[in-house]
This record gives sequence, C-alpha cells and structure tokens, in this order.
Amino acid sequence: MFRNLYVRTGFSLIELMVAVAIVGILSAIAYPSYQQYVLKTHRAEASRLLLSAANMQEQQLADHGRYTDNLALLGVAADGTSASGRYKLQVVLSDTSSFELTALAQGPQTADRDCLVYTLDHTGRRNYSLPSSLFCWD
Repeated sequence: MFRNLYVRTGFSLIELMVAVAIVGILSAIAYPSYQQYVLKTHRAEASRLLLSAANMQEQQLADHGRYTDNLALLGVAADGTSASGRYKLQVVLSDTSSFELTALAQGPQTADRDCLVYTLDHTGRRNYSLPSSLFCWD
C-alpha cells in the first residue's frame, strides 16, 4: 500500500532535449519570415518621409515662389537622416520650379533588397526611373 511513495515524477533529460530541439527548429523557420516582415513594415517610413518633405516643398513654393534644397526647411535633420536612421533624404533641384526627392535605405534597412531607393518628384511621380519597385509604396 505504501510502496509508491517514492515514485519520481518530472522530465528526463532526453525529453527536455527533444522539446528544446523542436523549439529550435520552429524558431529557425519563423525568424527569417519575421525579419522580412519587419523590413516591409519600415517601408512606410520612406514614403512618409518623402510625402512630408514634398508637402513642405509645396509650402515653400506657396510662401516663397520656389522650392528649396534646405533640409531643415523640409522638417528633416541637417544630414537628411530620418528619425529612426533607416532612410536618408536627398533633394535635387533642377531649377527653382522642380524638385526630386530621394530616400535611400540606411543601416539595417539595406537588407530589404527590393526597396532600397524611393523617389518622388514635383509632379507626384514615384520611382519613375525604377518602375519595377513601384510596389514598394503599397
């Protein structure tokens, strides 16, 4: 009647190793997909940066009659880097009545090989020099 008092319960080392192996395999499969998802979510920052700078360019045109290449007036850091540091803004003025904004991927965002460069001009055309990357704006 009292023989089973010393029955040991718990996990054996082999059971624990099998569980750790299963978790490792699932992690190895899920992590790359997660990283691609994170990179895609940061694409919105590039379009937000360009659209905000284009809006400020139009405000400059309305206020002063010309566009500007001064990044501070466009609401961007002096070196053109976005708040998170994932994109760098460049402004090219053809003359005072046209501009082209470019957002270049920086740092960890360069792993997103499909969408490294975003462009927007004064007419609202997006990535016209790289039509294959228009899906990046979605």
